[in-house]
Parts: sequence; C-alpha cells; structure tokens
Amino acid sequence: MIKAAVLGPAGTFSELAVEKYKERTNQKFNTVFYPTITKVVNAVENECDIGIVPIENTLDGFVQVTLDLLLEKKVSIINELVIPIQFAFAANSDIKEVERIYAQFKTQGQCCKFLESFKSIKIITTESNGESVQKIREGAEGEGAIIPRHMLDLAYKFSIDCVTDSYENQTRFIVLSADKKASCKKGEHYKTSIAIMDAADDRPGALFRVLEEFAQRQINLSSIISRPTKKGLGKYYFFIDIDGCYPEDENVRQAIETISKHSMVKIIGSYSSL
Repeated sequence: MIKAAVLGPAGTFSELAVEKYKERTNQKFNTVFYPTITKVVNAVENECDIGIVPIENTLDGFVQVTLDLLLEKKVSIINELVIPIQFAFAANSDIKEVERIYAQFKTQGQCCKFLESFKSIKIITTESNGESVQKIREGAEGEGAIIPRHMLDLAYKFSIDCVTDSYENQTRFIVLSADKKASCKKGEHYKTSIAIMDAADDRPGALFRVLEEFAQRQINLSSIISRPTKKGLGKYYFFIDIDGCYPEDENVRQAIETISKHSMVKIIGSYSSL
C-alpha cells in the first residue's frame, strides 16, 4: 500500500486530488494528512512514498511555497492533476454582524471580489481550507469562513453557495516522490519541469541564452516564472515547464545539456501532461 502525504485535514481539495490519483493509478493508498505544504514535502523525503500538493491556480497563479520547496528538497514531480475549485461562505451569525473571516492564503486570491465587498472586516489567514472549516465549526459569533463548496452544510446561520471569482477556476496539483522517476511511454504527451539556478546573474543575455536553446529546437514553453533566491535584491531562480520528456526526448535532452554548460539546471521531473 502506498503511503501518501497530503495537505489536511480530510475533506478538502487536496483529498479530492488524492481520490483522483487513486482512480488514475488503480492503486491502494494510506493517506496521511499534514497541516502545511512544507510538512507534506518533508514527509515525502522522510516517511511517505508520495506527496500531493497544489502548485498553480487559475485565478491566483503559482503557489510560492511549493516552488521554493521544489528547489530546496530532493523530490521529483511524477504526475499532475487538475481539480475544479469553487468556494462557499459560511457564518455563525448574520452577514452584517460578521467581524472576522477565516480564509486560506491562496483562497483569498480566488475570492477577491467577495472579500472586497466588505467595508470593514478582519481576514485571518489559515494554512489550509480544512483549517478554515474547523474554525467556523467552532461556532463563535461574528465569525465567517471561506470554505470548499462541497463542504458547505446546513449547520450555519448564514451561507452563500458560491463566492469564487470565476466558475472556470481550477487548481493544478503535483505528485511528488523522493525516489521515483516517471517513465515516459511512447504516444503520450509529457511535460518536463526544470529550474535555472543562476540565469539572472548580472550577465547580459543570460536568460535569453536559455530560452534560445528551446526556441531553436521548436520546444514549447508552457510556463516560466521567477522566484527570488533570497540572497539579495534582483537575484532570481527561473522555473520553466516545457513540452517533452527528459531524457528520452532527444531535442529536450540536447537543449538541457547545452544550457547546463553555462547555467546551473535542476531537473524537477518529467511526467505525463494533462
């Protein structure tokens, strides 16, 4: 049985991602919930076979803590999942009496219009949507929470069925492993994620040299994002997702090998692309 580390508690979108992965792989899982994304990834390194964490959202972009952990930890992406995301609002009093709202740090960016509708409100940031649910279930007067829509029930004095900024909202989850690599099969579409560790150093054209290698080989870049190195202003890492499988795809292998001659490259994983 596969031991899977997941952002908890049970019932939130991360657990839905686990259930989808179970269906895809037709394997049995022992799901272990952890309170933060950092603890999930640490568990993958030390005590679990895989971990499933969010990395990107339609409305709020990339999950920064996940990107940082992909650089810091010895884990690889072996698969990805996309889950539709919708939120509801629940309160233990009439909405006019609400003074505090619990909302997970990425959830806030997906429900901006609703939160901006309040003239005066204190937003309390939680580590997970499950924590927001736990807070509102404690039943304190004057409190509300933005929670996963599928977790809304009739126990609250006030509720709104949907407060998400878009009905097309989705979150991409990644499956991580410390010792497994995804095997590429012919006929399937793959994505390779890499990090360029030093392309933003003070060298004219450094990033261009990286991108040129992909452009010359007609390799599509599905995303590129920068993250600070935390070693000084103006210093960044670059995360790049490209079409193709490393090292089986000859064009991808040659491009990365050439880039590695002038920049430090970390291969984060090659995996089946949705």
